Amino acid sequence: KTATITIHHYIEGTTTKLADDVVTTQKYTTTYSTKAATVDSNYELVATPTNASGTVKGNVTVTYYYKLKTATITVHHYIQNTTTKLADDVVTTQKYTTTYNTKAATIDSNYELVSTPTNASGTVSGNVTVTYYYKLKTATITVHHYIEGTTTKLADDIITTQKYTTTYTTSQAIVNSNYKLVSTPSNATGTVS
Repeated sequence: KTATITIHHYIEGTTTKLADDVVTTQKYTTTYSTKAATVDSNYELVATPTNASGTVKGNVTVTYYYKLKTATITVHHYIQNTTTKLADDVVTTQKYTTTYNTKAATIDSNYELVSTPTNASGTVSGNVTVTYYYKLKTATITVHHYIEGTTTKLADDIITTQKYTTTYTTSQAIVNSNYKLVSTPSNATGTVS
């Protein structure tokens, strides 16, 4: 007497095939053994069926179920050229073949995004690490030397740029000896912000 051994390879919870069925016949009381198929690399075996092997006592149906793999998406927010964090890492998991989207963090207002990473969004096909880099903003410091109460220049403006959070110091210009400094401005020194 012979029996039919039928092997299915389905997406978990469905009868959607990931590989062709395998159908063999074997004599009663002989042992049979089956194995998982090589399927789309986005999928992994859920578990080996309990009846994957055994002794033939009648027709047998063995069903292997596969599920989409899960990947980890890790997003870092670092100061440019360092691994110094400006915001906590964001770690999520997603199924393969799904679309992921990341975004820049809300960070210290003294910093700005260098550029959006090329892999800020995409399709999951494995673990992904996205790194956003930020740099200190730059400010322009302009020093004027005017006749009191006017915008008439006694010397050329001095214009410099500095990074936020740094300190700056200005000084009076050498001007025509007919003029003297009335007062030093309260913002003649300070921190760029």
